[in-house]
Amino acid sequence: MPRRIFFCFAALFSICCAAQAVDEISARTAWLRELDKAKDPLPILRKGLASQDPEIRAKAVYEYFLRRGDAAVPELEKRIRQAGPAEGMNLVVCAKMVKDPALRTAFLEKIARETTVPEVAREANRNNFPFFRQNVRLSERKDWDFEIVKLKSLPLAGGDWRFLPDNGNVGHLRGFFKTDFPDGKWTRRGPGYWKGNRTAWYRIRFTAPEKPDCNAAELNFTGVEEAAWVWLNGVYIGCRDKGPSAWNQPFQLDVTGEIKWGQENVMAVRVINTGDEGGIYNPVFLDILK
Repeated sequence: MPRRIFFCFAALFSICCAAQAVDEISARTAWLRELDKAKDPLPILRKGLASQDPEIRAKAVYEYFLRRGDAAVPELEKRIRQAGPAEGMNLVVCAKMVKDPALRTAFLEKIARETTVPEVAREANRNNFPFFRQNVRLSERKDWDFEIVKLKSLPLAGGDWRFLPDNGNVGHLRGFFKTDFPDGKWTRRGPGYWKGNRTAWYRIRFTAPEKPDCNAAELNFTGVEEAAWVWLNGVYIGCRDKGPSAWNQPFQLDVTGEIKWGQENVMAVRVINTGDEGGIYNPVFLDILK
């Protein structure tokens, strides 16, 4: 008897789910039909923006922007905090189409700063970031099939870091990565967590040894929460941006062509964290490989 009751409940649950799916499709179809026939679509779009259906809201965001253009941005900015994944991604799509460059940058920055959906934040940051490089390590080169030996692993000076929160997420636009950027007023600090801001920058000067007999040099980050973009001597090296799950995963970036042997080097790291605290919390090493 209990088994029969279980199957009855399962069947009833399936019927309810199917009915709900049909209702959602019907509601979406009705709203699209209403939008298509409307002489003035804006009231219908505002109704869609207030819908309980996330798919309708996502579609309404996109259509609202298509009809109002840059003038839609103030209204769409109000939606960032409560937007789910689909609506949030459409906000990013709309932001990319904004014609005014300054407004486009500010809209993408606000999405990245205020959204509660990590993948939306990453997409907004990616589209508001003019740097790209596919960093290829010695172990990843297709023309290299020899054994790799780590000759040395030199720690970068732990207490000589400079740190600055980037509340507006504009450091990359202001040149925080440049070798001659004046960081004298930045806070001195070693590796450790910071709280309260999603984006922050670290800078450090270190002297590399005289050039050894080696095949590659890599920067080895043993703890960054959670995403990092790295420059060495003003040159963009690459990034690690895999979301919150990668907070405790070490990563390495090849700097064979950028390291200045026997001279002072300047490294800048832009860190973004979507949780309560983040940053470079473990040492960074210069690995010399043979």
